[in-house]
Amino acid sequence: MLAVLIALVSGLFLFLGRSDEPGSGRPGGSKQQQAYVDEIDEARQQLFKGELVRTSTKSMHLVAGGDPIPFRAQILGSWRSDGSGETHSRTSAGAQIGVKLHCSGAQVRCTPLSSERQNVISKKDAATWLWDVSAEKAGTVTLSVTVTAYYQDSDTVLLEQPPATTHVQVAAPPGDSFGWAEQAWRWISGAITSLGGLAVSLTAIITLAVLLARRTTPATDPEPGNDDTDADTNSPS
Repeated sequence: MLAVLIALVSGLFLFLGRSDEPGSGRPGGSKQQQAYVDEIDEARQQLFKGELVRTSTKSMHLVAGGDPIPFRAQILGSWRSDGSGETHSRTSAGAQIGVKLHCSGAQVRCTPLSSERQNVISKKDAATWLWDVSAEKAGTVTLSVTVTAYYQDSDTVLLEQPPATTHVQVAAPPGDSFGWAEQAWRWISGAITSLGGLAVSLTAIITLAVLLARRTTPATDPEPGNDDTDADTNSPS
């Protein structure tokens, strides 16, 4: 009987000791969790609509293997600009803001030139992000800008906007006489893949060969004796 009583008392003290641990479900732990939730909710309510200004892809003239082209993104606390060569859209502000540029296609490279996270706390604030964009091959490049609002200087995300995605055509280098042929072959390969069949393949190859022959054959000057224009001009009326 004494042994049973000792076991019950030991179990009671063990239960009381564990209940003092943080996060054990006691009212104190629950209050701390609720306070954290309230802080996050309050920080989200303090967010307001700002402006995202970014370089328009229409003004970007990327050339394969050429010099990098600057790409700029700016977060403004209020809608206040309408510059040419730029794209404007609504975004979130009122916190520490992170902006990322994601690039894909045509062996493209986007090199960041500024800090990823900056403060846009008030409607008077403005922050700027810069990248150098370059590509090694001709083709289509996809640029996606992601804007994320963080809770103070932590990694806790308050809000993340859907990516703003645009496309840029990378031109072939000047003097690349076969750049057009590569693009034509891509189109022909796509036609062969989608339509199938040997006849389509042969027709596509013949078409490419004719185009190549026409482009590489130099134009010949007309013989003097066969110039109909001169003959008509010098004939008596």
